[in-house]
Amino acid sequence: MTSAEIQALEATVAKLQHYQSTLQDYSRLLASYIPVERLLPLTALRLVRGVGISHSKVLRHDDTRGDLLLEAGMGWKPGAIGQAHFSIDAASPPGRTYQTRTPSFIGDLPNSAEFRYSDFMRDHGIRSLVNAPIVSGGVVWGVLEMDSTDADRFDEHDARFLLTMANILGVAIERAADHDAARSAMMAAAAAAADAASVKDLRLREMQHRMKNHLAVISSMLLLEQRHHADGGVKARLRALMDRVTAIGMAHDQLNARQQDTAVDLAPYLGQLAGNLALQHGSLRVETALDKVVVPLDHAVPLGLIVNELMTNAAKYAFPGGTGGTVWVELSCDQDLAEGLLAVADDGVGMGPPRPGSMGGMLLEGLAQQVGGTLDRPAIERGTRVEVRFPISGAV
Repeated sequence: MTSAEIQALEATVAKLQHYQSTLQDYSRLLASYIPVERLLPLTALRLVRGVGISHSKVLRHDDTRGDLLLEAGMGWKPGAIGQAHFSIDAASPPGRTYQTRTPSFIGDLPNSAEFRYSDFMRDHGIRSLVNAPIVSGGVVWGVLEMDSTDADRFDEHDARFLLTMANILGVAIERAADHDAARSAMMAAAAAAADAASVKDLRLREMQHRMKNHLAVISSMLLLEQRHHADGGVKARLRALMDRVTAIGMAHDQLNARQQDTAVDLAPYLGQLAGNLALQHGSLRVETALDKVVVPLDHAVPLGLIVNELMTNAAKYAFPGGTGGTVWVELSCDQDLAEGLLAVADDGVGMGPPRPGSMGGMLLEGLAQQVGGTLDRPAIERGTRVEVRFPISGAV
């Protein structure tokens, strides 16, 4: 071996020993119970100190919005913690990791053809990153990430270290949840015994966890297929499929145990979809007007996919040159007619009449038919508007 090779090997060994020591210290830190709200900032701090970087993130899946929230971190501008959100689509580094349970490793984010360089990352001058999924209780709780203003800052040793850290954190979060649940159960035991509703809720949550795990496997398979293709068009279509899988996963997140089995309130579900797509396309302003409409899950998924397709189309075609504009998503209910109305509109250049036999048009028509609905494209003064009217049953 040359002198340079020996020095490189010694540096690698020293780095691994340092990481081993950091993980041992972190494990000892978690030997006693620490509330999650204290644990997350401590984790972000240990990452910065252990690796010698200035930026770290602990991202938690926000069940209300359906995206990832910056729950804790180091190095970010004031006001970012607890406020910054990241989408969960395939072009978002933490989003892809959340979907697929596969770490993202990016050496030059500004010039990546595979990942989006978000305004948040650009504002902080981030060039490279590595992240890992935080799995807790059998599902992905969030994403742990290290970021750097230097290109090619991280290597496979950093990735393994971070994944180990994320695994330890996932176990600690699960233990904290069990601790809190046990404490709550003890307090509730004096008031009432568990009834059939709690059993039903538990079974429903188990079903949700299993479904999300299945969808994660599908996303991983699509990601692997995408990486095997050099054709940009094929890659784009596979990425669109991953986004559709994400839309289906959001529907399962909205399962409502207090309605009839597998019932979904469309308003928060479509709100999550619209918010996530707005994060993907920073030039779009998204406005929603969503009334409460409860439908079966097998109707919620096609309606969500319709919103996903129409908003994606608007982002791609309605505003040439990246000029940006507004997209509206509306949901209303006519109780007398027992009919719901879903509309997506934009103020772009207009799409014109649908081409006979076009794949997009056929997909939208097929999705509308799945819910027993009709699809219409009324003429408007500017832009494009698509409406889907569909039957509903019972009061909302």
